[in-house]
Amino acid sequence: MQDAIEIQNLKHDIQLLRQSIWPPQNLLLVEGLPIYYAKNHQVERYFEQWQSLIERAQALCQPFMQDETIDAIHLPSHLNLPLFYFHVDRVRLNKTRAKESKTFRGLPSLIDKCGQFDDDHVVAMRAWLESDDTAALVAHREFIDLRTYIFQHGSSEYTRTRFYTTGIVLGVEDDFELVDAREKPRKQRSDSYSDPLADNGTWKIFGKYR
Repeated sequence: MQDAIEIQNLKHDIQLLRQSIWPPQNLLLVEGLPIYYAKNHQVERYFEQWQSLIERAQALCQPFMQDETIDAIHLPSHLNLPLFYFHVDRVRLNKTRAKESKTFRGLPSLIDKCGQFDDDHVVAMRAWLESDDTAALVAHREFIDLRTYIFQHGSSEYTRTRFYTTGIVLGVEDDFELVDAREKPRKQRSDSYSDPLADNGTWKIFGKYR
C-alpha cells in the first residue's frame, strides 16, 4: 500500500515537472516527433532537472531481492518519464507494420474491446466458439509501429525503443547522424492466420483452438 501511494506521489511530481519544462525549449527537435537532441553537455544540464525523479522511480521499481539497480530506460512507461541517451552517434527512425493481438473465450468481452460486427459475423464467431471446448477467437488490429534505433559511441549494439508516449532526449556526438526512414515502412511479418470469421474495418477476428 505504501509503495502504491509513493508511486502516485511520484507520478504527480513527474506531471508537475512535465508541465514546467516539457517539451525542452533549448534543444533541437525532430519535426513532428517528441525527439529532442543537442550536444551531450546541454542534455546533461537538462537531465539534472529530471535526475531525482528518475532515481526515485528506480528505487520504487527495483525488483524484489535484486541488488542491481533497474536501468532508467527500462522504467515503466506509465510513469511518463522521458528517456535519455548520451553519446549518440546515429539514430534511425523506422515505421513498421505491426499487429495488436488479443485472444477471447467469449463474445461479450470481444465486442466490448473490439466494437460491433455485422450480424452474420457474430453468428460465425458464435458458431466457432460452440464448435469445440477448446475453441477461441483471436482479434488482430493492424497499426504502424514507430521506433527508434539508437547507436551510441563505443558500442557495437543498438538500442531499439518506442518513444511516442514519453518522449526521448539524446545527447549527441559531433558527427551525429539522423536517418529518417519513416517514408518506407518495413514489410509486415508473415501472418499465420487467414480467412477471418469477422471484420469490422478495424479488427479482424480469426478462430483458433487453444
